[in-house]
Amino acid sequence: MAKKTIAALKEYFKAGKRPTESQFGDFIDSYVHMDAFNPNAYLPLSGGKMSGILSLGNTSTTWISRDFSDVSVNSSFSRYFTKLTGSNGDIDSFGYYGAVTNTGSVTMNWGFIGGTTYNGKNAIRWTSDQRVAIGGSAAVVPTTGYALDVIGNAYVRGDVTLAGNLNTYQGSLQVQHLNVNKLRADSVNTILSAASSSGTSGIFLRPAGDTVTTNQIIINANGTQYVDNYNLLFGSQITTGSSVFHTNIPGVNTPGYGIWMAHNLQFNGTDFIQPRGTLNSWAFTVNNHKGFSFNRANSSTTNGSAVSLIELVKISGTGVISTLNNGSSDQWNTAYGWGSHAGKYLPINYAAPVSALPYQNDMLAVPVGTYVSAVSSGAVNLPFTQAGGLISFGSTAVSTRLLGARDNSDNLWFQSGDGKGAWRQLATRDWVTAQLASASRATMSTAEVSYAQIRESIQPVKKEYEIDSAFYLEVNDTTDFITVTGNQPSDMICNITGLYSQQEIKIINLSTSSFIELQIKGRSAVVVEPMKYMKIYITKDLKVINMGQFALEVLA
Repeated sequence: MAKKTIAALKEYFKAGKRPTESQFGDFIDSYVHMDAFNPNAYLPLSGGKMSGILSLGNTSTTWISRDFSDVSVNSSFSRYFTKLTGSNGDIDSFGYYGAVTNTGSVTMNWGFIGGTTYNGKNAIRWTSDQRVAIGGSAAVVPTTGYALDVIGNAYVRGDVTLAGNLNTYQGSLQVQHLNVNKLRADSVNTILSAASSSGTSGIFLRPAGDTVTTNQIIINANGTQYVDNYNLLFGSQITTGSSVFHTNIPGVNTPGYGIWMAHNLQFNGTDFIQPRGTLNSWAFTVNNHKGFSFNRANSSTTNGSAVSLIELVKISGTGVISTLNNGSSDQWNTAYGWGSHAGKYLPINYAAPVSALPYQNDMLAVPVGTYVSAVSSGAVNLPFTQAGGLISFGSTAVSTRLLGARDNSDNLWFQSGDGKGAWRQLATRDWVTAQLASASRATMSTAEVSYAQIRESIQPVKKEYEIDSAFYLEVNDTTDFITVTGNQPSDMICNITGLYSQQEIKIINLSTSSFIELQIKGRSAVVVEPMKYMKIYITKDLKVINMGQFALEVLA
């Protein structure tokens, strides 16, 4: 028997027809008998539970759907396709939320997977234009313009490959964790790295925009630059520009190995370059070859010219300051050791003859007594007719004595009395020197003169200094043998400000409780303990040798 359609079966039983046995068999076979019906094999239309598997088959073109086409009222809706329900209520669901008109036209706000309700926090939420949100809550939908919107932190176990830009919707961009190729950050460091070690690649910082190279800072294999290959530049270089750079050419007369801070000066790897040729250049360096060095380059008149530096001041590794035109700190210390110089020099340089100028203060070699000395560059009816001729010393209470030389000649002139007498030319300096030498030996025989010369040559020259109540003494003396004694209640200082070859200096501390600190050019060298003495020796090449420290024995 065969299964027939309802229309075919109705034809068998129309009025006036008599169904055959076969047609009755078709009728019976076309319907399910109650003995053969298995309710578990069918999905109930309302309620109930399905214990089997819902399978549409691998070639099925059907689907599960909800039909809103026959809706006759406007309304919003939320519908579930599936729900996971426990004794505590719905805990997970899959469905959609939207609106329908009275003509059955549907608008979907979003579809969702996961969560307890359609407008609660859902695991995944999507819209009809293929935007997806992960972790959306309440009425949050995927952000317009973005295919994926993650609300909360994202944890990715593999690589993230971008075909476009990496942007932030709000807040700061942070790329964290290790082993990120270009931008890496951990709890200690943030590292931004270039593509390779090539000098042409690097990190470019462009304050004015990605395509604007003006004022950019470049970090690459050549170093850190601002527009330039060797220098970190500040300001406009042709107006008031400055720079910081490093040089690596050895030698005290060349750049040396060091860092430079400069104004209107750059370095091109070989030469110093002056960006603005109408201004002088100035530079300071801390340098392995040059020490602390202050330099200047004169204006070159041409922008970008190579210039040579003039070292104005230098501080050596031993602390000695050397200047271009005013000596060194060694010389300053020596002059300081001479004491007060007030009134001992006349700082006036006359370009033409003038009248005598009173000079009231002490001079370095004033005769004994109260004197008023005068310096004159010229005088009428005197032999000194050109500038620089006459120096006179005289007492205001007694007659004047004048002595001078005319121009640059060897003639010595003398005037006695009250200054009104005639000038007399005594002799040349050479003749006076010869006469004095002869007079010093006039009373000695040839043997005596010879012995005196030998004795003078071998007689040691000695000098003794004492540290007084100022507790401080400076010594700058060429004498071969020098003795310094000190016996003060407080610690004392002896400062040797000048070193001379083949000198022997003895420091004697007669105090029973105080120390004597020995300084060499102001720097502490050694301490002499109470009731001890020590010797130092200065070699031919001015090395200071400690000969030892010994106990004193006072005999009387």
